[in-house]
Amino acid sequence: MIRTVRPHRLPAPAAVRVAAALVVVLAVGACGGASATSAPVTTTGPQATEAPPEPATGVPAASPAATADAGPATTAPAPGSTANPAAAALAGKAWATAELTDVATGQPFRIADFAGRTVFVETMAIWCSNCRAQQGRFTEALGRLDPARVAYVVLTVEPSETADDLARYREKNSFAGTYAVAGRDVSAALDSEFGPNVLNPPSVPVVVIAPDGAVTFRTGAESADEIVKLAGG
Repeated sequence: MIRTVRPHRLPAPAAVRVAAALVVVLAVGACGGASATSAPVTTTGPQATEAPPEPATGVPAASPAATADAGPATTAPAPGSTANPAAAALAGKAWATAELTDVATGQPFRIADFAGRTVFVETMAIWCSNCRAQQGRFTEALGRLDPARVAYVVLTVEPSETADDLARYREKNSFAGTYAVAGRDVSAALDSEFGPNVLNPPSVPVVVIAPDGAVTFRTGAESADEIVKLAGG
C-alpha cells in the first residue's frame, strides 16, 4: 500500500515569522562578511597632507620654500662706518674736515675729500722763498705721478694773505696743486696737532697722509725724487 506523504505546511502566521527570522539572519551575515573581507580603500591621486599648525603667537609658520629662498642674513653697516680707513682716520681731525675754498676754481673742498690717496699738505706764505722753491719741486714731482693716487694741498697760514693774492701767486708761478687760505680755525687745529713749527713757513712744513690714513709731519726741503718716493711712485 503506497502512502503519499504530503509536505507539512506551517500555519500562515508561523511561516511569516520564520521567513522574517531568515531575512534577519541573512542580513547580519552579509554585514559581517563584508566587514571581514572588504579590501582597503585606495586612492589614485596624491594624498592630501595636513597643514602644519600655526605658532601659538598667531604668526603663520614660514614655508620651507620661503626659508630656502631668503638667502643669508645680512647686517646693515653701523651709521658713520666707512670702508675707507683714511677717511675714518681723518674724520676726527678739524684741519682735515674743515671746509676750504680752492682759490683757482672757487669750489669748496676738504682735505679729507682726498682720503685714500697719498696727500701732501704744505703750509706756506707768499713771501717765503723756501716755500716757493719747494712748490716748484712738488710741481715737477706731480708731473711724474698719477693724479688719481696723489693730492697736493697748499695752505697759506699768513693771516694777511687773501684768496686773490694766493690765486695770482699760483698762476704766476704755474704751480700744480690745490691752493687755499687756511684761516684761523684750520691754522689753530694744525698747531694743536703738530706744534708751532707747522705755522713756520721757512721750515718748509709738510703733513703727509698715507692711503691707509697714517699721518706724519715733516720739515725741510724735499727733492722731486724724494717726493715721488714718498708718494709710492
